[in-house]
Amino acid sequence: MSFAAALDVLQNSAVAHVISKSNHLVGAILQVAHIFGIVLLLASLVLATLRLLGWTLVETPVPVVAREVRRFFRIGVTLAAASGTLMFIATAKLYGVKPVFGLKMALFAAAVAVHVLLLSRVLRQENPSQGAARAAAILSLGLWIGVGFAGRMIGFV
Repeated sequence: MSFAAALDVLQNSAVAHVISKSNHLVGAILQVAHIFGIVLLLASLVLATLRLLGWTLVETPVPVVAREVRRFFRIGVTLAAASGTLMFIATAKLYGVKPVFGLKMALFAAAVAVHVLLLSRVLRQENPSQGAARAAAILSLGLWIGVGFAGRMIGFV
């Protein structure tokens, strides 16, 4: 099955029809949920990375800050991914062929990988090395911001 055929199958699925044939309120709710998820994700990530960089909450151990923001990060990722998937399914043929959508998905995959393989490990350490902390913080935050920028560009390119 070609990529175009797969996009066609997605956009012609029952879920896509429910979303696209419903009133505009459903689409608006999905967009609000997506933005809210992104805000939760980025706010928790910024707080954790600022602590890693030693710019805030310096009296609080890194693992404590990480534990406090973890739930909000997970909720944000889940909300953004679920609402984004539903929005994409309804418009798969329109957005799936755009190169910037591919860029967003590549950045998303890289951001998740860096978070799981690097940042989460650094955040569990009581006193992570300065180099590892800075690299993990800057790389993770940069990738997640890139996901947001690429996502925003999808409608314009």
